[in-house]
Amino acid sequence: MKKYIKNGVVKNAEDIVIRGKARFIFHPTEEQILAAGWVEYIEPPKPEYKKSPMRIVEELVTKQWNERTDISNEEALDYMMIVYEWEHYLGQLIPAGRIVAYDGKLWRVRQEHTVLEHYAPSLETSSLYEIIDKEHSGELNDPIPYNPPMEIFNGKYYTENGVIYRCTRDSGTALSHPLSALVGVYVELT
Repeated sequence: MKKYIKNGVVKNAEDIVIRGKARFIFHPTEEQILAAGWVEYIEPPKPEYKKSPMRIVEELVTKQWNERTDISNEEALDYMMIVYEWEHYLGQLIPAGRIVAYDGKLWRVRQEHTVLEHYAPSLETSSLYEIIDKEHSGELNDPIPYNPPMEIFNGKYYTENGVIYRCTRDSGTALSHPLSALVGVYVELT
């Protein structure tokens, strides 16, 4: 079905009525339509998007999620598949609280810093990153698995290599030593 345009108005050919000298012409021929000043209308091509609307939404949600610094450990573990890899931030300033994925694990940034290639999340960078694990109550019947680098808290129970320890004072910073080496300093055997 051909369309025509005149004075900014687009119509299908069968919808055009031409006013003649003494009468109206309904269903005019193409010659009559063109003679009355109408021009064939060709619809502009629809823009081709490189990404589907769904892909755009996914990218926006992922970006917004990864800009947050208030994500709980439980929430981070639930949405692990959309956490940016640590390498994504190389050369950038990253705020404290941001979650990154590295070596199949999730890590929380402990302090704002510029991400450098030779400071990947690990035991050696415990002042910058701490590992994220499933939330545990820290009670004797639900001790927290100790995975250095990790900050520990007074009164909570931790487990390492099948041994349960009770923390006797807050560490105040992420610890990198095994708990067995911290007996009498931060922990006691139960």
